[in-house]
Amino acid sequence: MYIAMEDDSCNYVEMKKTIVTEKNREEFRYMLSVLGNEAEVWKSLQGQFAVLHQRTQAVFGIGALAISVTGFSGHRIVAAGPWSGYPLIIGLVFVLLSLAVALNGVVRLHWISELRGDTTAEGLALVIAMRNRKTRFFLLSLKIVLFGLVWYVIAVGVYLLKASLGQIPIL
Repeated sequence: MYIAMEDDSCNYVEMKKTIVTEKNREEFRYMLSVLGNEAEVWKSLQGQFAVLHQRTQAVFGIGALAISVTGFSGHRIVAAGPWSGYPLIIGLVFVLLSLAVALNGVVRLHWISELRGDTTAEGLALVIAMRNRKTRFFLLSLKIVLFGLVWYVIAVGVYLLKASLGQIPIL
C-alpha cells in the first residue's frame, strides 16, 4: 500500500518495498533497452507524468463545467420534480467525488527526484510504480466523473422532457 509523503520524514525505502513490483522492474529494463540509457528513461517518465497531469486537467474542466451549469440552472432542474432533482444531486456528488480522487491521487505533489532506490534502476522502477499508481487514480476519477455525468444528463433530459410537454415553464 502507498505511504503518504506529506513531509521530509517519509520513509521511501518502505514505500519502495510496498509499491515496486517485478513488472515495474521489467518495464524499466524494457525502456532502457529501447531508449539506450537511464537519462532517456528519466526524460520519458517525466513526459509521461506531464501527460497524466494534463489529462487530469480535463477531468477538472468537466467537473467545473458541471458545477457552473448547475449554479445557473440547477434550481430550475430541481424545481421540475424529484425525477430530475435526485439525478442532478447524485450526478453532482459523483462529479465532486471524482475531483477529490483526482486531487488526492494524481495531482498531489511528489517530486520524482525524491524517489530513490538502492540503485538507479530501483529508483526508476519506483518512479514507474508511482506513475502507475497515479494512472490508476486518474482512470478511477475518469470513471467516476463519467458516472456522475450520466446522472447529470438524466436530470437535464427529464427537465427538458417536462418542459417540452408543457409541464413546467422553460424560463
